[in-house]
Amino acid sequence: MEKQPQNQIVPIDNGRAAASHALQTQTPSPLQIAGQIANRVAAQNIFQRYLSEKSANTIKRHARDLELFAEYLLDAGLELRHGADFQTNPAAWKGVSWGIVEGFVQWQLGEGYAISSVNARLSTVKVYAQMAVKTDVIPREEGMLIHSVKGYSRASGQNVDEQRDQTRIDEVTYAYKPESRRRNVVVTRRSTKKQTATLLDEETAVTLTKPRNPSPQAYRDALLMCLLLNHGLRASEVALLKAGDIDLNTGEMRFYRPKVKGTPHEWTTHKLTPDTMKLAAHYIGALYPSALLPDGPLIVATTRLLKNGEGGHLLAEGLNRVRLSERVAWLGKQVGLPKKLSAHDCRHTCATKMARLDYSVDELMAWFGWTSAQTAMRYVTAVDVKERYKG
Repeated sequence: MEKQPQNQIVPIDNGRAAASHALQTQTPSPLQIAGQIANRVAAQNIFQRYLSEKSANTIKRHARDLELFAEYLLDAGLELRHGADFQTNPAAWKGVSWGIVEGFVQWQLGEGYAISSVNARLSTVKVYAQMAVKTDVIPREEGMLIHSVKGYSRASGQNVDEQRDQTRIDEVTYAYKPESRRRNVVVTRRSTKKQTATLLDEETAVTLTKPRNPSPQAYRDALLMCLLLNHGLRASEVALLKAGDIDLNTGEMRFYRPKVKGTPHEWTTHKLTPDTMKLAAHYIGALYPSALLPDGPLIVATTRLLKNGEGGHLLAEGLNRVRLSERVAWLGKQVGLPKKLSAHDCRHTCATKMARLDYSVDELMAWFGWTSAQTAMRYVTAVDVKERYKG
């Protein structure tokens, strides 16, 4: 028997190769087709299923986290071609990368958010990004990189805090009288929330609440700023306002506060300030599309305002929280503010002004919808008693 050469190449079994090729090119089986269809259906419903399993408070918290994520993208100058609804629309995640998610973490640190808040929002973004991976909107490899973006431990978070500017109230002691009790309650609490909001001076605040020109857009902007600076509403609360929520006969505004749902502050009524009342009367009575009354959104989008003063007409589409925040930032830039203006800055300005007017803790809690007296006391203790005055 002859010995086979060691380097001899053994020919491939043509029959086996043909069978393998046939398996690869043959028509998919009914089970394979059903599996592909099931994957597409599951991908379309994955967001809805996830939300159906979560509590109302969790969904609300996630919505705020993802709205801030959208605000970060807009602040970075990125166009949201697929919309800003990152909670229910998988297509909105198209193009999101691990670098963008890492940038979101760094952006929050620059904005002065607490480490715990940064970690919580990162977790939310990663959860929804992984669902977007299952819908094939985000490539699987990119999804793995997004999942690898880490938050901060307690030790590393402390190091970060030591290296960035912050104004933190370490401890607050105060006394107040709850409506349900006969005596004052003395409370001492430790606060870790940073106060980085910009306080506007009176002249700038007044300028922002005046129409810049006769266009409908300018009156809409002025009314928006009145709601933020004179009434201290959150951007989410303004976004939910309907035209019918303002009663021009009584001069009152009734609105919903989603952040404190289930508390006595869930629905609130404000007496309109004279400036707000004047603007609302002209905006709703003369400019607002009558076909949208009374259930149309109060703050609506507009056509583009041209340099010659034409345009700026009101549309039927309302501005959501993200678009409102974007508009507030733009208006702040127009009056020459060096830093980005936010709705929270306006709320901070309103609360500080009312604290200087000697409003009590209970009055501040009712006006701003705060469920904790500690929040109100941060403004009361920041104002020198000798400087307070009654308006």
